[in-house]
Amino acid sequence: MNSHAVSKLRAIMNSPGLILMMALGAIITSIAAPAQNTFQVDAQHSVARLSLGSGQNALETGLARVSGIVVFDSDDPAGPTVSLTITPGNSPMSEFAQMSFTSKRASVTVDGRIAVTGRLSVTHVERSVTADPNEAYAGPQYGEPVARIDTREVSLIFSNPTRGPSNNTMKLSGATSVSLEAFPQFVDAITDGDWPTILVDDEHCQEPSTIGEDYSGATCSGDVTSRVANRVVVTGSAGGEDYSGFRPAVTPDRNHATMALDLKLTELPPTNTGSTTAQTTRR
Repeated sequence: MNSHAVSKLRAIMNSPGLILMMALGAIITSIAAPAQNTFQVDAQHSVARLSLGSGQNALETGLARVSGIVVFDSDDPAGPTVSLTITPGNSPMSEFAQMSFTSKRASVTVDGRIAVTGRLSVTHVERSVTADPNEAYAGPQYGEPVARIDTREVSLIFSNPTRGPSNNTMKLSGATSVSLEAFPQFVDAITDGDWPTILVDDEHCQEPSTIGEDYSGATCSGDVTSRVANRVVVTGSAGGEDYSGFRPAVTPDRNHATMALDLKLTELPPTNTGSTTAQTTRR
């Protein structure tokens, strides 16, 4: 570039008008940055209900704890960003499944609900377990976990969120149904994942002081917050010799599985960097 061109470029860059336009552009960009409201999923009060079958022949097989983050964008309130982890609980087991969901896009359905599409990963974990009851017995001993992960794209259909008792809380319900053909690992996880049928808060378990041949595990106490809700029927004649208790009223097929979410969200403090950027630009 010759000296004349360099001088001309410097004159343009030093123009008060151009400097003002650049400053205003930076300020406007800062102010126009979309506001985001970030909510944390309350893992203690958020539940996933897992069931097999569909319609009247659906049977709840277990429950799960849900944790994660949901972000609403002011520019697109109908398109939240969702990141969830679904686990059976804190109790160690020799074999269990857990799931995670990460959204990729969202849209509004014809009936006004929110369809969030993303990647659902199912992790099946297996661990060796040994139990040798004796006077020094302190519970089963678990080996290192071995995990197998399968991932598919699914859509979670959410109803419109509603505000909770306080302004910084929100309730959000949604569900996804998957066929055996589309995602066999998901159906298998709900069938064989050993999900709890009761969720307990403030659970406290204590091993007996002495261990004998009649050992049947630790004694636990706590507040039951959720349990599976299935219709049951009497097996045999009540009070008769053939009486054997209750069984589920329906026998589901294994061609479909559903995960229904009941989430309680708590808003996190905003991290607003826009005003800081604007003030810096004005100096």
